Amino acid sequence: MMMKRICDLPPKLVGAKILSKVPITSLGQVRSTCKLWDRLTRDWIVGKEAAAKARQHQFLGFVTVDFKDDKSKLLAWNPYLGQTRSISPRTGDDFHALDTYLFGYDMNRNHKMLRFYGLLFEMYEFSSNSWRVLDVTLPDSWEIKYGGHLIVSFKGNAYFLAGEITTDDVEKDVILCFDFTTETFGLPLVVPFLSLREEAVTLSSVRDQKLALLHQKGQGIIEALEIWITSEEGPFFNAAHAVTWSKFMNVDMRPLIGDRYVRFGEEFASFFIIEEEKVAVVFDMEGYEFCFELIRTDHYHTAFIIGDDDEGYYKTVSLGVAPNLWKPRPGHTGGYYPRGYVPQWYCPPFVCSSSYLPSLVQLNNQPRKRKEIDE
Repeated sequence: MMMKRICDLPPKLVGAKILSKVPITSLGQVRSTCKLWDRLTRDWIVGKEAAAKARQHQFLGFVTVDFKDDKSKLLAWNPYLGQTRSISPRTGDDFHALDTYLFGYDMNRNHKMLRFYGLLFEMYEFSSNSWRVLDVTLPDSWEIKYGGHLIVSFKGNAYFLAGEITTDDVEKDVILCFDFTTETFGLPLVVPFLSLREEAVTLSSVRDQKLALLHQKGQGIIEALEIWITSEEGPFFNAAHAVTWSKFMNVDMRPLIGDRYVRFGEEFASFFIIEEEKVAVVFDMEGYEFCFELIRTDHYHTAFIIGDDDEGYYKTVSLGVAPNLWKPRPGHTGGYYPRGYVPQWYCPPFVCSSSYLPSLVQLNNQPRKRKEIDE
């Protein structure tokens, strides 16, 4: 009697009983089992329905720059396929810390990336591995809020926060949309509240369908947290009618945090919501203030879990000590810093919104090497 091999198992059995239960963190090991299992993961790792949806509305991945060592390369990453691509700038100049990058795709599913800083807009096309200057402008009255946590991509378009320049302490926040088919900016979407300077306003999305906004009230410690979601599904490019919002959560934080110092960064907190449970999870730093600290203390990447039940719910989960990313420049003596002070530069943790869908888009530039075992 011939012994059955693991690849002889019926595909439906493998998918329904094995692959559908595999966490995405174990995807690499599963796909390396054999060529058949590699193909089956396209349908079963995220489920047939999700895979079909992913083919229509794929999110390519992430882009990052290592500003400590090399500013001359971007690294685009598709976490589902485990592939990366190293991208050089259009000119000999380096990338900048305040660059903004928007991901999206056009009606033909051509994936693109828009880079802008100041008044310069450049478009990168993944299919041709090339940059070109884009002739677009933004109204002078709008000020872009920099930070990767303020950008959401879904259904091909990218959305990001901007604010109208005013002379008082009140900011008029808007959401701007970039359409990667027409390669133009749409009309601004007005948010359902006014915020004071230093109050955190952060953008996210809900299941690749709706936009979500977090508003932290209070210029010192957080006093209240409210979250709004769009009443209808996107895309929201040049909508013929005003976008309407519904309040998902409104929590008085003062009785929950007591005398602890809790305050989310204005441009750095990221979050997602669980609609059925009326829960929000916010990712930011804990124990970090922008001030001189002569005594070094640890700062922590932290998940803040906030619920909107009758009494409110608040819990923090430490994700580990945040590394200090500050690196002295050659010949730099510290300048005006007090003696004994070590400059500190931290990046908060980042969470993808619930709109993330695995993508089958090949980067092909630097695919992760994987040994195939076809037994």
